[in-house]
Amino acid sequence: MSDTMFPKREERVPYGGGKPVRNGSGRKNRSERSHGERSHSHRERNHHERNQQEPQKKRARKGGRKLNRNMLYLIGIIVVLFVVFLAVRKNGSAVFINEERVGILEDTKITAEELTKTLESQLAEIVGSKVQINEEIKVEGIHIGGKNKKDVCTMEHLLPKMRNMVTYKVEAAIITVDGGKAAILANKTDADAVLTQLKTELLPEGGIPEDAKIDWVEKVEIMNEFVESTEILTQEDAIAVLKSTTETTQSYTIQSGDALYLIANEFKTTVEKLLELNPGSDLNKSIKVGQVINVPVQKPKISIKTIETQVLTAVEPKQYQTQFDDTKPSSYQKVIQQGKAGQKKSTIQITRVNGVVIEEKEVSKEIIQEAVPEIIVKGTQ
Repeated sequence: MSDTMFPKREERVPYGGGKPVRNGSGRKNRSERSHGERSHSHRERNHHERNQQEPQKKRARKGGRKLNRNMLYLIGIIVVLFVVFLAVRKNGSAVFINEERVGILEDTKITAEELTKTLESQLAEIVGSKVQINEEIKVEGIHIGGKNKKDVCTMEHLLPKMRNMVTYKVEAAIITVDGGKAAILANKTDADAVLTQLKTELLPEGGIPEDAKIDWVEKVEIMNEFVESTEILTQEDAIAVLKSTTETTQSYTIQSGDALYLIANEFKTTVEKLLELNPGSDLNKSIKVGQVINVPVQKPKISIKTIETQVLTAVEPKQYQTQFDDTKPSSYQKVIQQGKAGQKKSTIQITRVNGVVIEEKEVSKEIIQEAVPEIIVKGTQ
C-alpha cells in the first residue's frame, strides 16, 4: 500500500476532539476548511440567536413583573375605594321638623312628602277633620355609623314622636258675611245648623206664608278653609256672635208731632247722641216737618229678609163730580146721580227685616166692581 493512503502519525486527529491537522504548508485542505467553516458559522448563528432571545426573555420577565405590580396597585385602589364607600355611603335618612332632627330611619327611599301625608292622615283620624301641618318636614340622606347609630329608630317609634311635636290647622267651615269671616265652625253640618236656627229666631213671631221668600239681607256664604283649632266656635257661640250688633246710622224724616226726645226714645238713644250725629243742625232749638236727620241704629251682623204677598179685597171709594148750572141760584144743589162705592182685589207685597215691616206696596190690583161717581149740580147765580 502507498504511504499516501494514511496520514502521518503527527497529522492524525483523535476521534471527537483536537484541532485539525494541517498539511505541511500550514493550510487546511478543502474538506477540512469547509467543515470548519460550517461549524464556526453554526456556532455564530446559535450565539447570535441566544443573544437575541436573552433580551426578549428579560423583557418578558420584566413585563410580567410590571403587570403583576399594576394588578396589585389596582386591587389595592379598589379595596380602598370600597372601604371609603362603605364609610361614607348614604344608608339611612335623617328626619327633621323645621331645623330640628327628630330621628334617623334605616330607609333611603322615604320622602318628606310621604311622611307629611302619613302624619296628616293620622291626625285627621284623631281630630275628625282634615288637617294641615304648620311645620316643614324634611328628609336628608346620611351615612349611619359611629355616634349617630344611637338615634336610629323605627317608623312606629318616630311617628308618635312627630305627632306630639307638630302643630297643625284643621279644615273648618267658615260663615262669611259680605266677604268677611263672621263665625268658624268645625264642619259644614254645624254651619248649616247655625244658619237654620238664626232664620227661625229672626222670622216674624206669627210666622210667614209658605210661599214667602226668605233670604239674607247680606251676602252669606259657607266656605272651607284651614284654621287654627282654637278659632273654632261651638254652635251656641257662633249664634251669639252672628246676633251681635254694631252701631251705625240711618236717615229719618221728621213727621208731624215729632219732638227730639220722642225721636230719641224711639231709637233707644239720647238727645245728646242725636245732637252729636247732626252737628250744625240746631236740633235743640227747633225741628221742622220734613227735615231729614241722622239717627243711630244697631245693625246685627246678619239679618233675615222676608217678602210675602197678601191678596186683599178692598173698597174702591165712590168719586164725586160737580156740575154747575148758571140758570140756578148759588144756593141750588141737587144730586142727579147717586154714587156707589166699588170693590177691588189688591196684591200687597210686605217686606220685613228681622220680623219688622220696612215696606208695604201694592204690586197689582183687579177691579171687582166699578165704583159709580156721584154727580151733584150746583147753581152759580
